[in-house]
Amino acid sequence: MPLFKDNDIDAVKVLERPWQSEKLIQVRTGKVKPTFATREPSALYKQVRTGPITVNSLGCEGDEHAFEFHGGPEKALLQYSTLHYERWKTELPQSDALFVPGGFGENLVATHANERNMCIGDVVQIGTVIAQVTGPRQPCYKLNHRFQVKDMSKRSQDLFRTGWFYRILKEGEIQAGDQMVLLERPNPGWSVAKIQYYLYHDMRNDEVMKEIVDIKELGAEARGIFNNRLKKQYENQARRLEGSADKAVTSWTQYRVTEKKKETPRIVSLLFEALAPSENPQPVLPGSHVRLRLGGKLVRAYSVVSGDSNSVRLAIALSETSRGGSSYIHKQVQTGDILEAGTIMPSFPLSENADSHVFIAGGIGITAFITSAQHCQRMGYRYHLHYLVRDTADVALKEYLDEFGCNVTVYDKSIGKVFDVRHVLNRSRDQEHIYCCGSDRLQDAVRATAESLGINSRNVHFENFGVETSGDPFTAELTESKMTIEVEAEKTLLDTLREAGFDISSSCEAGNCGTCRVGVKGGRIDHRGSGLPEDEKCSAMLSCVSRGIGTIALEL
Repeated sequence: MPLFKDNDIDAVKVLERPWQSEKLIQVRTGKVKPTFATREPSALYKQVRTGPITVNSLGCEGDEHAFEFHGGPEKALLQYSTLHYERWKTELPQSDALFVPGGFGENLVATHANERNMCIGDVVQIGTVIAQVTGPRQPCYKLNHRFQVKDMSKRSQDLFRTGWFYRILKEGEIQAGDQMVLLERPNPGWSVAKIQYYLYHDMRNDEVMKEIVDIKELGAEARGIFNNRLKKQYENQARRLEGSADKAVTSWTQYRVTEKKKETPRIVSLLFEALAPSENPQPVLPGSHVRLRLGGKLVRAYSVVSGDSNSVRLAIALSETSRGGSSYIHKQVQTGDILEAGTIMPSFPLSENADSHVFIAGGIGITAFITSAQHCQRMGYRYHLHYLVRDTADVALKEYLDEFGCNVTVYDKSIGKVFDVRHVLNRSRDQEHIYCCGSDRLQDAVRATAESLGINSRNVHFENFGVETSGDPFTAELTESKMTIEVEAEKTLLDTLREAGFDISSSCEAGNCGTCRVGVKGGRIDHRGSGLPEDEKCSAMLSCVSRGIGTIALEL
């Protein structure tokens, strides 16, 4: 099974063809100038250079960087494959005209070399220059502006299409038409894309990270990230990928509620239609959430049942402990109302390494798995959906369940059809991944049974749908800002921090994904949710669900 998947198998085969040599198509350099609507300094727009270009330890003569950490000896040259541009045009046709060589700010334009067939430490001769691959480019939010796609930087890193950097081993000259030749490959098992997989996908694999930091040719930036993770210090990627609030591409979109339907006594489903639909809507990925603005400062995140960026269906249960979100939707939102929604984000995705998937949903937890099951059905993956309800009246989203045929089993407790967790998990295969969204009792049973059967904990995934967030009021001292905030009994730390002006990233807001974690310097924490590993609970907390006890100190 490949380490990373791609729906276009033929395209991947082309990308993975061994690379030995090819001609350099273009050399590009750029000057720093104000760019985009934000007028930020950037040298992303690079011009084609003709004739021989001198290359020293810092890169091409005449090339500039807006910030010191964008360049340096380990980032002397940036290369990008033209194969990616045609795929971007197909996937994002609304930005078709922008996907041309040079679009990613590369110095070296060539075709066949790419992240999947170039390895860390590769020594390449270009003209009279000898260069060595140091690692992948870490994309930033400026790519979002460059291509007018809200999440372009994240797309490029998740799909292994960022480009890569070289250090210069021998200075000299390069020009278009020069032959690029692979001279040495000291690390044939470590492609640029494989490093990216552990940078952005499997981020907590300590054993592999220990191997990576021992690759002597790897650049200091990536090495530092992996070393920090081994110390349980995780970087906040959101600021790099999205920018601060005033620099980010606008991410809130207006939708009209065109349908509100009662699914069960406790669950309503709603269809949201974009007021300004895109000609090329983006599909909803498995395990996606979307944040809704529900009046005032009330923002809540919900699982996306189905749809695309133009038309989104949600299903929401009225919670007995509602903090205002589900109550607002059930009692106040009506057909015809206009609400704002954030970017649809996959915060509970399918595992890249699985060869089959088992979904276990309790009650409203079914909303977490409709898109995942649809994706498996569409791609021909092995899967089964187990849906637990108290009685027949509690079965929601029946029209979707019908699509899955024999791949779904409904357990109706009122007629004695009980879910046997041991029987289900006992049939699990080595590369089968198990996903559970339901009550604490259901999750505890799945977790304990999986452990007793010796199932690898990396293959078992949990999402909460109803974590209690209220509790005793507490005080948070923000050590870096020298501020003190009071968190009321019915408010979350996340909401309180936002009201105080802090831009805290979040996604699921139910304690599942870990996006909203903040550093803790002191005090006792009532940890809630599943998004924070045990070994991080002494130094961090989930601001969306966890609470302080008395007075706590935060690294903010």
